[in-house]
Amino acid sequence: MDHSSTTLAAAELADHYIELILSTQPELLVADLSDADAEEIVHQAERLALYRQTLIEQLQEQPLPNDFAADMDDDEDEEDEEDEN
Repeated sequence: MDHSSTTLAAAELADHYIELILSTQPELLVADLSDADAEEIVHQAERLALYRQTLIEQLQEQPLPNDFAADMDDDEDEEDEEDEN
């Protein structure tokens, strides 16, 4: 896998992990923002972006399957088919 493919695969995997965490235990990544002011919301967004970037960098150093991006596309296609039925 070339560098850009590795970066893309790592980013997709990081996004998948973050999506799973946010959908199951969002408090692990972000605080309750219902009473937060604009500055706190910006701070939380910056922290989440930094976490994502760090996760991507770390995943790039791990062995990733060559066809990870294709596997993710296949999973999305299957979900779309299930939604249609």
